[in-house]
Amino acid sequence: MSELRVEDLSVRFGGHLAVSSASLLVKGGQITGLIGPNGAGKTTTFNAICGVVSPSSGKVLLDGEDISRLRTYKRSRKGIGRTFQRLEVFSSLTVRENIQVGLEIRRSWAKGSGDLIQYLTDDQDLSPQAEVDLILNRLDLMPIADHSVSALPTGHARLVELGRALAARPSILLLDEPASGLDDSETDDFGDLLVTLAANGLGILLVEHDVALVMRVCTSLAVLDFGQIIANGSPEEVRANEAVLSAYLGSTPTSIAGTSAGATHDDVVAAEIGSSGQGFVS
Repeated sequence: MSELRVEDLSVRFGGHLAVSSASLLVKGGQITGLIGPNGAGKTTTFNAICGVVSPSSGKVLLDGEDISRLRTYKRSRKGIGRTFQRLEVFSSLTVRENIQVGLEIRRSWAKGSGDLIQYLTDDQDLSPQAEVDLILNRLDLMPIADHSVSALPTGHARLVELGRALAARPSILLLDEPASGLDDSETDDFGDLLVTLAANGLGILLVEHDVALVMRVCTSLAVLDFGQIIANGSPEEVRANEAVLSAYLGSTPTSIAGTSAGATHDDVVAAEIGSSGQGFVS
């Protein structure tokens, strides 16, 4: 299975150090969560991994190959896929046409370059149309396959974006708040889909504000604060980490015990983190 390794990654915008010496490991067959307060540098880290921004220092390695200086489309052809925090779809195209776009990234792949990762099907000989239909069915988008994406609610549009990313058959998929706009039932189904994809070999790096989803599907978590990784480990280890609690709370759990009825949203989040670990936001 594929492996994405980020080593001592730093990204600087002028005098601002947005990401500082961050290291991550994403393995095929697992879901790794990347969480942190707003402005912590999560999307910037994604952009550096995908080649949208150039790192000031550090490396991005895919299966041991240094891809740090490759252009974005070349990283995609190597197997890096992503979705975006700000929804990015072709609104003038239909659902089906959006997913067909994902197939285009593979057109220049040599047939003899090795098998594509098989997390959707074991059939290597699917026609492009059959593969699009498979993705539409797996994401429950077939009933609206010929609808314009511009007419869809945000939740469905996010599934279209995911389907387009899957059509490129990445080995490592970066998801930036993919459950935004989904209702509770859709989020549960989405989480089940991610678990299934990972179980069949896909490596996933997930940024998500839905704490219940993160805790349910992630094997490991990394926490960013002011551009630095301050904790790594299982969800249980991370939510008990004092540095993480301090980053989210500005204090230790004991200092916010007995939150009053007039507490701010941040106070409530702090209390939840300290008691159950279910108050993370990203």
